[in-house]
Amino acid sequence: MQWLAAWWRRPDHFDWLTGYLQAHGLSTPTRRIMAGVAASLALWPINILWGVRPFFPGLSLAASVVAGLIGLVMAVVWLTRWPTRRQSIFFAMTGSAAIVIGCVTQTQPIVALMACSALAVPGGYLAFFHTARYMAVNFVLAGAAGGVEVARLIPAGQATLAFTGYFLVLELNVVVPFAIHIVIRALGVDLLRADRDPLTGLLNRRACDRAIIGRMLAGRDHMFLAVAMVDLDHFKAVNDSRGHAAGDEALVAAARALTAVCHDTAVVGRVGGEEFLIAEVVTTHRPQGWGHKFCDAVATIPASVTASVGTATLALRSVGCDDVEQALRQLVADADTAMYEAKRCGGNQARHHLSRTPATTS
Repeated sequence: MQWLAAWWRRPDHFDWLTGYLQAHGLSTPTRRIMAGVAASLALWPINILWGVRPFFPGLSLAASVVAGLIGLVMAVVWLTRWPTRRQSIFFAMTGSAAIVIGCVTQTQPIVALMACSALAVPGGYLAFFHTARYMAVNFVLAGAAGGVEVARLIPAGQATLAFTGYFLVLELNVVVPFAIHIVIRALGVDLLRADRDPLTGLLNRRACDRAIIGRMLAGRDHMFLAVAMVDLDHFKAVNDSRGHAAGDEALVAAARALTAVCHDTAVVGRVGGEEFLIAEVVTTHRPQGWGHKFCDAVATIPASVTASVGTATLALRSVGCDDVEQALRQLVADADTAMYEAKRCGGNQARHHLSRTPATTS
């Protein structure tokens, strides 16, 4: 059961899949498709008004109007930008709840039972972007809604049809999400192997860019992206005087030290010979002491190196979906400029880049 517990605790795929789709030119088509799916919730009130009269028609109409409005709002969000993680989960669970309410208020139980199969759609979405826990919630909803309809069919003498339909509902809501989840997990493992620096185990430059873009697209409007460029001082002297093995040890130690002082949500990568890139989504335009903590971390390793650090920040609300890659390149260039300023001032210090002004002490 250990594998099941590990699977249950696994983080979601939202950030890296968002970045992966953007990097491969699939962001806009995916958003358009999801906008169409979200807008389809607006069909529910039409069905209530002109379709088969449901149980509790007033309540059903009210629920359908609310779900339809949520669907239209989410469609607008999908068309303009990627939703945040919370918005994405809310979107999927709203779809699941709408399907369940539509099923249990349907007066024809066999139609309602077959309609429960539609829960495989939000289930597949949750499997693609999110975690096993949300998949489980969606499956429980499918099982409960289907069970209600089975209980209505059996007294009508349709037990065989009821259990056959119920098995189909459960099968679809297990097989489809789990198949998607397994494929995404396998893709993630392969990408993880290809995207890691073999010496330090950190992300390489391409993987860093993709992961950061994912966070930019999924970031909240009031958040900021902070980027730090870290370059090891005196690294060439270590290589020349003590050999490449000592240089490799210094790189590995620096990578561990930098990772240790970062939050779990930070992106940490080795993007050059002795250069590291760190990115975090933060709540302030200029996180105090952020660059200095990387200097301090490197200063503690058992190697004759220090670090020059340059930082820069960007308000995520100012970046459109089509501009994230250019915005990231400029932000990294700004952090790089600040890093070279720190190096020119003697190293073992941090500088923060301010737009249209010289780099200043962090």
